[in-house]
Amino acid sequence: MSSAYILRFIGKSERKLLMRIFCFFALLIMSIGSYQNQAFGQENPYDLKVGHPRIIMTKYDELALRFTMMENSLAGKLKNELKKDADNLLGSKDIKYKLDRRNTMLDISQEYLKRILTLSMAYRIFEDDKYSDEAIEQMLHVCTFPDWNPQHFLDVAEMTTALAIGYDWNFYHMNLRERETIRNKIVEYGLKPGLEVYQNPEDKPNVWYKMKNNWNQVCAGGLIMGALAVGEDFPDLKNNMVYLAVKNLIPTLELYEPDGVWYEGPAYWGYANSYLAMAISSLQSAMEHDFGLSERPGIDKTATFYVNSVSPTGELFNFADASTSKQSMNSALFWFSKKYKLSNVSAYYKEMLEKNINPSDPEYAQGRGRLFYLALPWFDEKVDGKVETPRAQYFRGLVNLLFLQSQEGSHDALYLAAKGGKGTLHHQQLDVGTFVIDADGERWGIDLGSENYFLPDFFDKSVGGTRWTYYRNTNKSHSTLVIGDEIQNPDGESKIIDFEGEINQPFGIFDLSEIYPPAVKVERGFKLLNDDQILIRDEILFDGIPSSIRWQMMTDAGVELKGKEVVLTKNGKKFFIRAFSGEDIVFQVEPAKAYHKEAKDNAGKSLLFFELNKGLDEEKIEISVVMGKNMDGLSDVIVKSKLSSW
Repeated sequence: MSSAYILRFIGKSERKLLMRIFCFFALLIMSIGSYQNQAFGQENPYDLKVGHPRIIMTKYDELALRFTMMENSLAGKLKNELKKDADNLLGSKDIKYKLDRRNTMLDISQEYLKRILTLSMAYRIFEDDKYSDEAIEQMLHVCTFPDWNPQHFLDVAEMTTALAIGYDWNFYHMNLRERETIRNKIVEYGLKPGLEVYQNPEDKPNVWYKMKNNWNQVCAGGLIMGALAVGEDFPDLKNNMVYLAVKNLIPTLELYEPDGVWYEGPAYWGYANSYLAMAISSLQSAMEHDFGLSERPGIDKTATFYVNSVSPTGELFNFADASTSKQSMNSALFWFSKKYKLSNVSAYYKEMLEKNINPSDPEYAQGRGRLFYLALPWFDEKVDGKVETPRAQYFRGLVNLLFLQSQEGSHDALYLAAKGGKGTLHHQQLDVGTFVIDADGERWGIDLGSENYFLPDFFDKSVGGTRWTYYRNTNKSHSTLVIGDEIQNPDGESKIIDFEGEINQPFGIFDLSEIYPPAVKVERGFKLLNDDQILIRDEILFDGIPSSIRWQMMTDAGVELKGKEVVLTKNGKKFFIRAFSGEDIVFQVEPAKAYHKEAKDNAGKSLLFFELNKGLDEEKIEISVVMGKNMDGLSDVIVKSKLSSW
């Protein structure tokens, strides 16, 4: 009869004593095994560490975490919040198996991941059986489901993750029946359907590992954790799964090169990279290596890209299909900061945590996702200080990004983020050349965010695809150019062609020529003139057949029009815009209007714009727009200087 089985039928104090004795001998055995492996040169890359836990953290990591929580006040406060949230999950009502109108059960899988991870973490930290008992009950319930919906494999991946963590972290508290039931469902509902996709992709509708987007990291991550959790009982299945997952992750990880940009935007960055962090972390904790995944070019920079996508006001540059500009509590930032010694990333996430776990702060307990408490095993205690941001940075990748910022470290800093890219990439909008801009603690130039995913053929992103008939998905709803009243070319690509960051007036220039077929050459430059002003300059060249030009910016501020000048107002603050061109300019404003009744509501949002070359008689158009906290000291020499002279 196993010791785990006996533990279910003896007193609580005796159980704890026996568990501590068992843990001591498990640690001793692991130490001896590690020594023997080194001494006799055993280097099978698929060997698992003995015992549990081994996913994301080991018993050694757990012991180190206990010291961190005692010595670090932030980690200690986070521990207290864990207890509150875990207590609130006790007695949670079961959720029935049900598919939504997109035939997914992703919300259900994610809810159970939140419950099981939080409860299991509380059990590891507080050694209180009630948390483990509840986690086991939650796992047994989802084992009664007919499946985990393999036709939408994200559902499988997240549920497999939930049960892998729960099985691993509660292993010695389960009886034989519970352990067998949960282990077998991880195999039947998770690993075998995943292996079927890897080995027989031809007859599958959504081969996620070939899609080269967030699905690959999420699905591979969930399957890796499932395989590592049950690996001692299914060694061949574990070896095959880890091999195939790692092998097929690499083409997607190549997309991070060279500067760590995740092209699907900062919202999907959190999804993709949380699972990437869990997968690598679990491989390292269970096998003591990650097959080189963490050394892939760009992975070490990707968290820095994310942090730069957050303005001093705390809002994201929500390009692509980002539903909101609100930043999320993403514990993976600690894993990246700790792994790659990224002090700026660590300081940033600690600032967020300080607010989130402070009951008197307006942001208390906001945005705590299902993986929130992984911040404990990944806690980066080595860095303290403030976030420091350069005045100018750019990041290259499938999407090129530019960031300009004044007043380093100030909540009121002038901040601009702009992008290039390509529309036919997954989750993109026709937003090349767009920007967001903040000043005085407010966002003045906004991005509307993602459209309603349930609209017909929403993901038909081909040239001429239905996706481009929806307002939010086109350049006509973004802070960029509209040429000839046409949408941008989805298959065109825009990159940064010039950048200078270490000068008094840093700048970046994008080539948009492929994006606008009516023109021969289109370039857009952004320059930080000083701590109060930013210059945006466009140069457009036609070859014989000119088109009209529409310059525009999306805003949710109040708008006061003054010819070629505009004053925006918000929360008692003002922001100024002035345009310069060879033609007379008159700013106009119109409400942001959706084209379809089921599209998201744009109430309170306005499109600020002016039009040029309406007579179609100019082959060369030059536009300069200055915006900022004031319009003091502007010089025509600087404002109208050509991009080639910057």
